[in-house]
Amino acid sequence: MNSKHLSALIALSLAVGLVSCMNKLDDPSAGTVEQNIQQIKDYLTTNQLQDQVTPTLSGLYYIITPTTSNAKATKPNEELEFTYTLSYIDPTTKKAVLVDSANRTKPAYIPFLAGVVVPGLEEGFLLMKEGQRGRFYMPNNLAFGSNTRENKMPEYSAVIFDVTLNRSRTELEQMNDYATLKKLPRPDATVLAQGTDSVRIYRLSKGTGAPITAGQTVTVAYTANSLRGTTPFDKSDSLSIKLGSGQYIVGFDKGISQLTVGDKALLVFPSGIGYGAQGSSDSKGYYVVPPYAPLAFEITVKSAK
Repeated sequence: MNSKHLSALIALSLAVGLVSCMNKLDDPSAGTVEQNIQQIKDYLTTNQLQDQVTPTLSGLYYIITPTTSNAKATKPNEELEFTYTLSYIDPTTKKAVLVDSANRTKPAYIPFLAGVVVPGLEEGFLLMKEGQRGRFYMPNNLAFGSNTRENKMPEYSAVIFDVTLNRSRTELEQMNDYATLKKLPRPDATVLAQGTDSVRIYRLSKGTGAPITAGQTVTVAYTANSLRGTTPFDKSDSLSIKLGSGQYIVGFDKGISQLTVGDKALLVFPSGIGYGAQGSSDSKGYYVVPPYAPLAFEITVKSAK
């Protein structure tokens, strides 16, 4: 359970920054940003879009559709639901080459401003509200740099993201939507204060054993999912946990402490008592639990002593 996984197509490399320490004569990326900016300008001129775009100081160019004044803006750490396509600009033909349309209609989900997408896309989302469509043209330093193998585009390419922002949701909204989607009843109990520190306990079947008490060692079977997860990121048929020892995430510990031996229950809790802002990653550095992700643990209490 100390175990991060988001699409490698939009995940930001943690190793960028090293380039700035290199001598520019040895740096294969030297001058490519300026070239990308010119490629973007040439593309816009060729497609008669130069009067429709707005540039930013970072080098991002964008077009965003209008929306109503009361539409919700994106907020840090909320979950963004969006669809997108990704293209790069071919500098020879001055045309956009589509390389990723898997999420043209199928939504993607990310924690906003958690460093899990390329900088140009994060900057673009800062400019958007729910329901808006945006097209973002960005040089390689705001996109993928040389990390383009999985994207099937040349290194140091200028790229175009076409994005539709569907929703920006708090963790509480995510948990409420999860309960609705799963048709869960009202929780039997909530532990700690309602809101960012609450554990929702849904008893799936009632045990006949004794209530669990503080400091006991409890043996459980469990499966653990993020609310977006289709397969568990962690599971065990038999795990022994000493309550209050600090060995495991707080929501797991606190939820178990409210059960009885034999109970089968679903625990749903926010990231503040889960994996928090750092999330949890596998051995390759991919997120299995994204930052700011609420979690759902299905638990069967086997024994307590």
